[in-house]
Amino acid sequence: MCRGIREYLYRVIICALFSFLMFSVNIYASGWAKVVIKDKTLLVEVASTPEERAKGLMFRKTLDYNKGMLFVFDSPVCSGFYMKNTTIPLSIAFISEDNVIVKIENMEPLTTMTHKPDRDYLFALEVVQGWFKDNGIEVGDKVLIKYLNNR
Repeated sequence: MCRGIREYLYRVIICALFSFLMFSVNIYASGWAKVVIKDKTLLVEVASTPEERAKGLMFRKTLDYNKGMLFVFDSPVCSGFYMKNTTIPLSIAFISEDNVIVKIENMEPLTTMTHKPDRDYLFALEVVQGWFKDNGIEVGDKVLIKYLNNR
């Protein structure tokens, strides 16, 4: 009898853990991704939780030229970005649900001016200011995102 109860409890615990993992895993889990636009490649940090998105690139002193941060939302949003506590001049591309750039803007450090497109977006990509222009990246370009790992 004890053996049967113990096996039953193990099964219940395993099922509960499996269910928890299945419902709590974000398909865009934080970590790193490779972003390709035209023939240009970026290595980006992924910010997919509310806390990661709120912090973004604040308090960083530098950002390598071919690196950036990809903000990933659970569903399309229309909220804006600002540069409070961000010391690096950045450019931002807002990317639609179908992976197309809908707006690109330059953002100046340490300002609270809000930057946002006129339509919903699912991703926002921040890079060193001027990277999009330097690389001929424009509104309407398709973005390929490959998630590399999870934290």
